[in-house]
Amino acid sequence: MKRRLNAIVSLLLIVPLFFIASCKKEETQGEDLATIKEGWVTGTWKQTDIQLAYPIPSPFGGTLPVGTSLHDLAPFLPYTGPMITATNENVFTFEPKGNYNLAGSTDFMLPNTTTSGTWNLQVYGSALHLLSTDDTDTPLWVDKIDSGNLKLGSLSTTVYIAEVDADIPVYFLFEKQ
Repeated sequence: MKRRLNAIVSLLLIVPLFFIASCKKEETQGEDLATIKEGWVTGTWKQTDIQLAYPIPSPFGGTLPVGTSLHDLAPFLPYTGPMITATNENVFTFEPKGNYNLAGSTDFMLPNTTTSGTWNLQVYGSALHLLSTDDTDTPLWVDKIDSGNLKLGSLSTTVYIAEVDADIPVYFLFEKQ
């Protein structure tokens, strides 16, 4: 009798599991992250800063940490400082159809990029590629992005700092307008 009772209890516990498992679950179709990022990139972005992506020795002693603002250092850099300051008013516009326009001074930060061309995201939305009108491809790593902030760059995105005669890894920071 005890065996029969155990079998009935087990059956009562297992049968509902089969019903639950066999029910069709409604799946919501969401956009993939690359498509969401593409929507975030589209629009007008104003450059807010250029920051160090790697700690470097400071000419004043010690080390300048990751995140140090080149805009804050510009007054202390007699050769490179004016080029950094010239980027303060940079505005990038990314159209939904894949065209871009750059207004401002990009000679310091993106010397191979022209003021217009096409753009696209690659590597699952992790790399922003700017293809200039002369077919030069400038890939920029998307370090962080959301609907209002964009951080481009990595250890491979560099700018030349004449005062230390070196290419320094940086991040470019933007705010959506």
